[in-house]
Amino acid sequence: MIAEMDHNELVLLKFSKEDIKTKLKWEHSKEFEYKGEMYDIVDIEVKGDSIFYRCWWDYEETALNKKLNRIVASAFNKDQTNRDTQNNLYTYLRSFFFTEQFEWKSIALPNVEFIYCSSLNNEIFKSLRLSPPTPPPKIS
Repeated sequence: MIAEMDHNELVLLKFSKEDIKTKLKWEHSKEFEYKGEMYDIVDIEVKGDSIFYRCWWDYEETALNKKLNRIVASAFNKDQTNRDTQNNLYTYLRSFFFTEQFEWKSIALPNVEFIYCSSLNNEIFKSLRLSPPTPPPKIS
């Protein structure tokens, strides 16, 4: 079916023999991937060191391969955009919690008195009362 297509619908690609080994990823003898696009070979012409491939650009298979690559990248956390978004979310959520251990230290404050209000020996309110500074501040 592809061999009977109009040559105007086909793509002509030119490669050196060395480029064929390094730039093309072969699926089989009549199909390869080049720059992320899939091509089916219709006709081959060799001229000196150059090889001309008249190909059908298989845009449907190209789209399927790209979609499959995105799904696999997402499944294995290889998608950079997804990974960056996930790291930003983790950083944001971690900001709500202490991540380092800390130690409370009590210090004795002069002129501080604790006030307890209790009802039936149950402590329901605890407060600090600071004594005013001595001497009292002067009003100017």
